[in-house]
Amino acid sequence: MLELLLQDDSKQFQKNKLFFFFYFIFFDKILLLGLIINSLVDKSMINLVIFSDVHSNLEALNVVTDSIKDLSPDIIIYLGDTVGYGPNPKECIEIVENLAQIHVVGNHDYAIWKDNFKYFNPLPKISLSWTKSQLSTREKQLLGSHPFFSIFPLFISEGNAMFVHGSPRRPLRDYVSPDLPSWSYNMFFEITREFTEIDFLFLGHTHKPLHIVNEGKHLLNPGSVGQPRDNNPKSSFLTFKINEKTKEFEYEHIRLEYDVDLTCKKMEELGFHHFLINRLKKGI
Repeated sequence: MLELLLQDDSKQFQKNKLFFFFYFIFFDKILLLGLIINSLVDKSMINLVIFSDVHSNLEALNVVTDSIKDLSPDIIIYLGDTVGYGPNPKECIEIVENLAQIHVVGNHDYAIWKDNFKYFNPLPKISLSWTKSQLSTREKQLLGSHPFFSIFPLFISEGNAMFVHGSPRRPLRDYVSPDLPSWSYNMFFEITREFTEIDFLFLGHTHKPLHIVNEGKHLLNPGSVGQPRDNNPKSSFLTFKINEKTKEFEYEHIRLEYDVDLTCKKMEELGFHHFLINRLKKGI
């Protein structure tokens, strides 16, 4: 089984490398377009907001949405997983689809679209089955309509950013985090050596805020809006600002309280498993 998984990983990795090969053939043209657009607006600082892993948590999403709108960012980016675990998938799909300007698909979203839950543990499978029963055909198609990757040059003359749910190697399955097994953490260092054109790599999937650096390459994770797992139940998202002229950047992981008791009450009334409810209250 392990050998088969490694073979599967290798095939996926080669496909992703091919994607990057063709992308960077045209990179200079895309970069030029970005610079032209930037020249039309006399603005040196580009303001981004990145959020991820809403997981059908409407109360958390409403609080984060209000905060994002108050920030008035230039671009809003979503790293996937709108559904799963929580009680309000329909409402969350509608909000996220209208909020994010750049949007990549997450593993829960893709599973609903493909109607394939084989890679999930028992409790997520139950949650996904329930979620599927609540959604229209259009809503399922929306979940699967987004790409695995998004890459753009941040309107700067050197370096560019990549947005993906899991990792460039396996966009829906890889977890990259220092508190996971060493192969997971080391994956980032391998990625930075392989994808040399990427200066900023933004990932979700782990539900844990993160910033690590290797050889001038940055990995940032915004954490989770609706399912935090860093022992903090507050919603998490990321602001990222970069100066087009100096290339200096700053970021902040923003944590917000929301009515977690209301979300948990909804889950209890719907008969969700107590483990899912308790972990939401504790942020684990």
